Amino acid sequence: MLMTRISIIAFLFLSLVSCKKEPADFIWEKSFGTGCAYFVGSTADSGILACGTMNDNPYLIKLSREKKTIVEYTSPYSGAFISAWSDDSCFVAAGIRNGKMLLECIDNSGTGKWDTTFTSAFEIGLTRLYHYGNGDFLALGSPCPDSVSSAAAGLLLVRFDTTGSIILKKEITDKYFIASGTMAVDNSGNIFLPLTRKSGSAKAKASVAKYNSDFQRIWETELYNNPDFGAVCTAVTMDNQGMIYMTGKTEVSRQEGILDNSFVASMNSSGTVRWKNYLEFDNTGSALLFDDDVLMILNRNCFVINRVKPDDGSDDGILRMLSVCNSKSTNAFGYSMDIDPDGNILTSGERAKTFYVALKASVK
Repeated sequence: MLMTRISIIAFLFLSLVSCKKEPADFIWEKSFGTGCAYFVGSTADSGILACGTMNDNPYLIKLSREKKTIVEYTSPYSGAFISAWSDDSCFVAAGIRNGKMLLECIDNSGTGKWDTTFTSAFEIGLTRLYHYGNGDFLALGSPCPDSVSSAAAGLLLVRFDTTGSIILKKEITDKYFIASGTMAVDNSGNIFLPLTRKSGSAKAKASVAKYNSDFQRIWETELYNNPDFGAVCTAVTMDNQGMIYMTGKTEVSRQEGILDNSFVASMNSSGTVRWKNYLEFDNTGSALLFDDDVLMILNRNCFVINRVKPDDGSDDGILRMLSVCNSKSTNAFGYSMDIDPDGNILTSGERAKTFYVALKASVK
């Protein structure tokens, strides 16, 4: 009888173990077709807004909280949307079209209301969007920071509204290469740009610059790196105390050769560097986001998220979005992230050459 009871207990235990589910990589994930999702954000109605390129055309999609498609829009031009915004009246998307800045406004039925294209003296590879509020936007166009060359380049800043009216436009040119990534704006309208510069045959350098609301430069601080190696700055954000945080990549020498190494750094509002820490090998920091009192850095290859403490950049944990992924040879690239109303992490990018959006539980 004792052996029978033990056998029954053992059977129940093994049954429970065999039925236990291992945690999935994502709460939800979906590939929408051939392309790349350069931007994702949580909307005011708890939906998801994503944009990028689909079959070589700028593409935008809005999903409900239940992940059902509400609006889908494909631009008639070749190119990509890089960032977007929405409210209950329309969508505004910023991107590129044949090396030019592309701005479009789409109504809530998925029909284009207006679009405009800006030509500059240099080729634009990215256009980022910032919403000041009340339908007032800033678009920043530049070459891709990763496309460093010796050619002359510059920045194109355009302030506009939801009607398509241009409030202010300025083209900043340089005889050498210059590029920017995502931007931050403080309460006084000052603009903080993560810059990548390259002069002639010298290695690329990473810096952060502050511009006023009239697009005049106030200061620029280089992020120190060994002059024998290059560096790229891709994204910047700010906290409520006015501290500035930036990410990108530097080159490092290892036994296997010169590797990319993602980094995170911080400056005060005057441009003085507070700290700088190095993160993932074979990777580039592509986006920054505050999760309460922790700074999260999305690394592009394999969607790896580093969490650091804003005071000193010390490690606060790593969230690997994919359980098995080699950063050096991956086909999974993350470009954007946000947090949904439930505290889960939204990410977007490219996976196996598809327009890819995913939702994963926070580490909390």
